[in-house]
Order: sequence, then C-alpha cells, then structure tokens
Amino acid sequence: MGESTLRVASNLMIDDDEHRPEYRFMPGDYIAQAAPWMVDVRTINQYLSPRQRSEHQQYIVCYRCNRPCAGTCVKS
Repeated sequence: MGESTLRVASNLMIDDDEHRPEYRFMPGDYIAQAAPWMVDVRTINQYLSPRQRSEHQQYIVCYRCNRPCAGTCVKS
C-alpha cells in the first residue's frame, strides 16, 4: 500500500493553566463563534496559529462572489 496524506488531529483539551487559553486548540473555522472577540483581523493574526488562520479564511464570505471561496474567485 502507498502512503496516505491523511492526518488526524485530536480534539481533546487538557484543562490546566499551562494549556489555557483554550482557543489555541480550537479549529479556526469555529473560533469566531466560540470566541467572538477574535473576529478582528489584527486579533486573529496575533493569536491564532497559521493552521487556524487558514481554516478560518476558508469560511469567510468573499466580497466579490458572496460565497466562502477562500480567495479562489480572484484567480479565475
């Protein structure tokens, strides 16, 4: 069998001082709902990981095509 590109990420969080704040372990597409103070672009760029930012951007509604295109409509 060939190698898979599938990766599994845990959704479990440890509840202690070292692992807080919990938003660091949430998927980026859920951040705006769970932590509404994080909807500002400056806040997102400061606190979220690159992976979370990517997940968040996939669900932002585009001002050009009015759908969550993640910037793909610009390229076409």
